[in-house]
Amino acid sequence: MIGAAVALMLAAAAPAAPDPAAVDAFLRRAGAATGAPVRIDMTRTMGRNQDISRKITEQVLAGEKRATLAREAEFVEKGWPLPRPGQIVLVYDFDGKPSFLYRVVAAQVLPLGSVAPWHLMTESPALRDLSAWRKAHLGLWKDAIAGMSPDEVEHMPVVWTRFEPVYPAASPPR
Repeated sequence: MIGAAVALMLAAAAPAAPDPAAVDAFLRRAGAATGAPVRIDMTRTMGRNQDISRKITEQVLAGEKRATLAREAEFVEKGWPLPRPGQIVLVYDFDGKPSFLYRVVAAQVLPLGSVAPWHLMTESPALRDLSAWRKAHLGLWKDAIAGMSPDEVEHMPVVWTRFEPVYPAASPPR
């Protein structure tokens, strides 16, 4: 199972930019559902390709995923601000269509070697085991860590984000 997950993660594709008309319509629906206008602090994708993006959305809405980890360098490369509690984030798919909104509950920048089992308690179900998570993500980050020593890899900054979905309504965490 983990081998298939790693293979799927390695198949990268570039996402389309967010579709402004779709984002506006999505935010209007979110405002109507939540009873207040929705202000977003950033937009981003989640996942390395359309299939993973879709699976992450399914997991979030099913209550299976409430945390994510990414290389800090990815935030810099994509021009994303580092997460901070209270931020509202719009996640869009690889077609540029909005998928869901979440509120950042907690965030931490830490060395890869300091990722602990508690960071993974609300990760995707298949990645809640630390060794499985490391295997999948080191495979995913293969190009980014090429040329780094093992010590440099262990000290590479990663960003852990704990979040709660805002819209659409999601199942309680599982």
